[in-house]
Amino acid sequence: MSAIDTPEQQAVLLNSYSLQLRRARRHRLLLLIAMRLLLAVALLALWEYVAGPRTDPATIVDEFYISRPSQIWIALTRWAEQGILLPSIVGTIVNTVIGFAVGASLGLLLGFVLGSNAFLAQLLDPFVTAVYSIPRLALVPLFMLWFGIGTSMKVALVASVVFFLVFFATYAGVKEVDDTMKQKLRLMRGSWLGIALKVTLPSAATYIISGLRISAPYALVAEVTAEMMSSNSGLGYLLIRSSSQYYTPGVFAAILLMMLIGMGLTWFVGLIERRALRWKPRAGG
Repeated sequence: MSAIDTPEQQAVLLNSYSLQLRRARRHRLLLLIAMRLLLAVALLALWEYVAGPRTDPATIVDEFYISRPSQIWIALTRWAEQGILLPSIVGTIVNTVIGFAVGASLGLLLGFVLGSNAFLAQLLDPFVTAVYSIPRLALVPLFMLWFGIGTSMKVALVASVVFFLVFFATYAGVKEVDDTMKQKLRLMRGSWLGIALKVTLPSAATYIISGLRISAPYALVAEVTAEMMSSNSGLGYLLIRSSSQYYTPGVFAAILLMMLIGMGLTWFVGLIERRALRWKPRAGG
């Protein structure tokens, strides 16, 4: 046996390789972040340069149609001075998160139950399909009658959108679980709850996370839609108010805030995915 084959030296080499790999990944991540920031700054600078007043000969695109980053910043600071910026952001986020949590929980529960019970799934399939076929916007007037125009209506609309996306994803994931493994555990006198927690949910986790990831942006869409149609608060209200006043910077400011919130929701679901699927090898090593 050569000196390099000793367990101690093999461990040292393995630790050194792991350290180098972590450093390389860290450097690559920092480089990627820096390039993204530079690209964002370049795009904002280009936007600021090409837009301008119609009377300016150097203007390429009229700022009435696309606004300018500097004007968008002025709109945000104006809303902040008026005391409506932070309440609008908080209201939109809170309603979206609550509706997302309610819809995802119900969708996960019903998807798991119907995916585990073939007879019950066949029995309720036409009813679920019928309700799913209703356009969500058509439910807004009904929800307004039931819940008024406050927070409850917005949460109900968001939950109704998220529910079906998570339900169908969970149902498909549970249906794809290997029955052989569940039968083996039943022969070993495994309980229904134990099989569900140790086999069914881990096996369907990828489907469930996909449903959550897809439904997160739609939750924000539903919330903003409710605010635009029947509300006097929230980012959707700021958007429709700015549009009715032909205030283009306000329209783009509301859209920018919605984009940031949507990115935050997607990041949050990604965090859940990394926590829930730690056992699954990640692509790219």
